Amino acid sequence: MEITIKVPDPAPPEIITALADLMARIGGDVTVTTDTEWTVDRAVKLLRDTNARTLVLVEAAVEGEGWVDGPAFREKWGENALRGPSQTITKAIRRGAERGDWSPEITPPFKATTPDKEGWSKTGGYYLAEGLLPIFTEAWNIVKEKGIKP
Repeated sequence: MEITIKVPDPAPPEIITALADLMARIGGDVTVTTDTEWTVDRAVKLLRDTNARTLVLVEAAVEGEGWVDGPAFREKWGENALRGPSQTITKAIRRGAERGDWSPEITPPFKATTPDKEGWSKTGGYYLAEGLLPIFTEAWNIVKEKGIKP
């Protein structure tokens, strides 16, 4: 038997706790699947929970149609400009999951490429995962309209 339970997004923490308790009591061959898709609302929450340095990366990704060229970004913003934003995003995702804004299994929106040819362990760039450009473009525009700027 398959049972689907839909709750508002974000799910109230008490619902998550109650469902987790129920699943623990049932045990056995029970699986729980949560929604792990990015939405504009979720992307806005993520952007509001990051810092100015990370917002610069997001803005560059939106302007670059989903791609941030590592060497060009470093040239414009400094050699250390790409140190930190991915960690900030990871921490913001963890905090959002703890609040119930999204599933802990949600995939980070940015993917790093392999190291560039100019430096040891430097990423060649970042790209937004497939299908996320329209979502993060809209979220960026909302955040920008509200006065949160890099």
